[in-house]
Amino acid sequence: MVSIVIAAHGTSAPALLDSAIMIHGEVENVHTVTFVPGQGPDDLLAAYDKAVGDAEEVLILVDLFGGSPYNAGARFVAERDNADVVSGVNIPMLIDVFEASKRPNVSVDKLVKRALKAGSASVRSFKQGQAPKPKAAPAPAAEAPAAKPEATEIDPNFPRDPEVTMNVAFLRIDSRLIHGQVAGSWVNYVHPQTLIAACDEAAHDHLRKTLLLQVGPASARTNVLSVDKTIRVYFNPEYKDMRTMIVVESPMDALKLLQAGVKVDEVNVGGVTYKAGMTLISEAVSVNEEHVEAYKAIHDLGVKMTLQQVPTSSRTDMMSKLKEKGLVK
Repeated sequence: MVSIVIAAHGTSAPALLDSAIMIHGEVENVHTVTFVPGQGPDDLLAAYDKAVGDAEEVLILVDLFGGSPYNAGARFVAERDNADVVSGVNIPMLIDVFEASKRPNVSVDKLVKRALKAGSASVRSFKQGQAPKPKAAPAPAAEAPAAKPEATEIDPNFPRDPEVTMNVAFLRIDSRLIHGQVAGSWVNYVHPQTLIAACDEAAHDHLRKTLLLQVGPASARTNVLSVDKTIRVYFNPEYKDMRTMIVVESPMDALKLLQAGVKVDEVNVGGVTYKAGMTLISEAVSVNEEHVEAYKAIHDLGVKMTLQQVPTSSRTDMMSKLKEKGLVK
């Protein structure tokens, strides 16, 4: 197993680790080293030695190229065959390295490649990442009739063969839809071919849709669709057996998918942001009366619901938690 050390000026190394764990979940064999005023290279070398113990493989991730943590790290790994130091540590780099470190036959060289790729690929600009806006077309001589708004109701007569559907490997309720825990942890755990953010509001909000598509993982095709269109796609024979992960904003949207025939083994309740009038039932999940009714309806359909933020965190039965809080009988 590769021993990983995060080292940085001040106390940012522990903070970086805490933030990465919040997104990825708990990790093993990771250590932090701080570098504060009054310390020197020998202090860092001693801290590195204490952190890794007798580990044969070591990867040190530091903040600043040419800074004291890097220079001491270079001295530390120079005499070791299976060790290296990488600068520019950031949270995406940590998440990718943590995930890769769990794989069999992992090596320092493989982790270094992942660190360099993830660390640089995560440096992005929202505006420069968008396609250039097309030039405005000349105004027409006469106004065309306004287009009909997209239908919001499902046509009950469209073909629905329960044997010809997508394979929904994971359905998550998360008011943030696609963010670090989804793109950085769950996608790596579920390995979907496609990730769908099913949300009417996001599907019709150009800015929000653009942002969600930008932060979608490279390993899965990302789509932002209305709930009704998600149902149509689910039953489209063209996507038969496609391994799919769906994220919805609320339990009401999850219920709508399930009532329409979308099959899942379990619903993951990952994060519902607190708002005035809601009850906090876990660190990341809040409910109101409408939510509770939706959870009860999902339970009545025979679908299990589990509170779990990331794959490595503990699992709690949703209905048991609601009963514990006195919200259902």
